[in-house]
Amino acid sequence: MAKRKSWDEKSKGMHKSRKLIIDTVFGREDNTQRVHGYEGKGYVKREVGEVWTDSDGKKWKQENGFKVAVTEMDDVRQFLDKLTTCHDEKCETTKYTYSDKKLIRKTGYCINCLHKKERVLRDDGTWPFYEDYKITRNKLDYVRDLKAQMEEALRGVKQQLEMVSEDGRIETWTWDVDVEQVKKDLQRDIDGAYDAIEALLERKAALEDKFRELNHPELIRN
Repeated sequence: MAKRKSWDEKSKGMHKSRKLIIDTVFGREDNTQRVHGYEGKGYVKREVGEVWTDSDGKKWKQENGFKVAVTEMDDVRQFLDKLTTCHDEKCETTKYTYSDKKLIRKTGYCINCLHKKERVLRDDGTWPFYEDYKITRNKLDYVRDLKAQMEEALRGVKQQLEMVSEDGRIETWTWDVDVEQVKKDLQRDIDGAYDAIEALLERKAALEDKFRELNHPELIRN
């Protein structure tokens, strides 16, 4: 019987890649092989919810048992969620209705939490200032919008306007009014809006100081 050849003898002349595959399958070590390349860092245990950035600048978030890539859209969704999530840490509302979300965008609180908070404000004497504050903020938003509309109108005031008809012809319209006087009137109204905004901002700041004095800084809104 012929003597059985050893693996070293059999593998002589065998292509290196084929030999490497067979060695790997059968667990043989080849001390002549050298692997060059990236050496991974030690394992880092992440807590659920933890967010980190890898060496390539990619952001990741640890979930329960796996990690997910964090994209810019995730940041946008998180921002939108904040706009429709009650700011009360003790909120017990499990599902927000359309009315809840609308109120959260306006006040920061869902219907139930706002009702509880307003009851506290009535009991400790803060309610009149809170009511004044809401009215002041609504007036401020209204005057700012009105000023923007008047500024847009002022930029568009002309003695003549060119209009394109349905058949493509360009028609010129001439206003039978004193355009310069119209501009002066608009500018006067815009200046008045600036004065009103300044007064409302002063009123808003005074009420916010009152909230701090009464230990209700959470009522302050931009």
